Amino acid sequence: MILRKNIIANYAGKLYTILIGIVVLPFYLELLGAEAYGLVGFFVLMQSWMALLDIGMSPTLSREVAKLKGSNNIKDRESFKSLLHSLEFIFIGISLVVSLGIVLFNDWLSSTWLNVETLDLATVSYCIVLMGIMVGIRFLSTLYKSGIVGAEEQVWLNVVNVLIATLKFVGVLCILYFISNDVQYFFEYQIIVAFLEFFIFFIKFYKIVKIGKFKLYFSYNAIKPIIPFAGGIAFTTAIWIIMTQLDKTLLSHYLPLKEYGYFVIVAVVANAIMQLVDPVSQAILPRMTNLLAKKQDAEMIRVYKKSTQLMAVFIFSVVGIVGIFSYELLYSWTGDKEVSIWSQDILFWYVLGNGITAISAFQYYLQFAYGELKMHVQYNILLAVISIPLISWAAYTYGAIGVALVWFSLSLVSFLFWVPLVHHKFAPGMHKDWILKDILPIFLSTLLFLTVVHYIDLDFNHSRIIIFSILCLLGVLLLIMNACVSSEGRKLILTFLASYRKDKKK
Repeated sequence: MILRKNIIANYAGKLYTILIGIVVLPFYLELLGAEAYGLVGFFVLMQSWMALLDIGMSPTLSREVAKLKGSNNIKDRESFKSLLHSLEFIFIGISLVVSLGIVLFNDWLSSTWLNVETLDLATVSYCIVLMGIMVGIRFLSTLYKSGIVGAEEQVWLNVVNVLIATLKFVGVLCILYFISNDVQYFFEYQIIVAFLEFFIFFIKFYKIVKIGKFKLYFSYNAIKPIIPFAGGIAFTTAIWIIMTQLDKTLLSHYLPLKEYGYFVIVAVVANAIMQLVDPVSQAILPRMTNLLAKKQDAEMIRVYKKSTQLMAVFIFSVVGIVGIFSYELLYSWTGDKEVSIWSQDILFWYVLGNGITAISAFQYYLQFAYGELKMHVQYNILLAVISIPLISWAAYTYGAIGVALVWFSLSLVSFLFWVPLVHHKFAPGMHKDWILKDILPIFLSTLLFLTVVHYIDLDFNHSRIIIFSILCLLGVLLLIMNACVSSEGRKLILTFLASYRKDKKK
């Protein structure tokens, strides 16, 4: 029951955050201009690179909170307390160093790295200083958010995330509309929201764990037991961030800031696919870990397969519509034909690659739950050796479209060859059933739907609102069709209908 509530809450919160970000983006583009919006995209890139410095500590804290939840041992609580304060010490140190580094190098970033054409360089430098402070404080917030996830307080977390997202996206629009559309006002407002977010999560986390007041100290003995697990996560996370952010980093240098603003629009849509994974991973990782701790392996596999099906229903539905109708979606969304034409092919390949990656990510959850990341580390080393040179070459030689094609190819190869190996290691005999029952029916359903829609040859010569409405209708129809094909989807539908009939009789 808790798992279902958490998944629903996570999806509601994540979908709201994704949708509100998508809705306000055209307004940002109109009010700020493409070049200033490219600066906003550069800030998002900075935040993504900050995750590299987490070195596996946030996920590890989440796992330790999940383990602590089922323990009443005083010794365990004291060990956790020492671990927490040591992690806080590390996080604060990293935040200060990174923020100071960005502030010191703001002139170089604005004048040398970024390809600025029309914006005032002094304004760009000032905004980069604000970015530096902001990435530091948001980095601290991730530690406490992870702890709240591990405690399975995810309904509360998503309510707060919705409120914070509203402040971030809608609140800043009011600033841009009624005060000034200067990009520096955008960042000044966002830094206030970042501090508010930090204090909310800090206070809530300490109420959950009930270990007394905040203390800043470091204990190597407290950190030592988690180093192997955290180290495995840190290494693979570092490789993952390099692989997923290297393209954006290189393109921020190679492309004019205006075109980089266009690319950021593609990244927002493509990354929305990956963000659909987060609600499920937040809900099932603590649960899978807890079930294994109780020696309930079969139940853990059931949760794994069930979650895969539900994820596939959402992912295939979104990827199918966004990929096939990339131009129509971009135009109905932004109203800018130049952006839509420049972005459509790039978006197609990125969306397909991210959709495959979202499904492939489940093999990592299995390894995480067992606390064995050796295979994950080994494969990511191999993947990095292959992908980093390829992405660098593609970015320099072919630009954004080359990077998109490389990303799709790597994602497909990983799904076809790596996922079966992980399943064989941690859940022998499951992979065939996982593919044939949990993945393939939903994939074929999506393919059939899109083939029929293609032969219907829909007319999109309408207003942007009508085009968007048509795409939404197609998406809903495909989602319903995929849910009906999925056994877990059918159960949810039947449960909902039974509940509806019961309420109607009352």
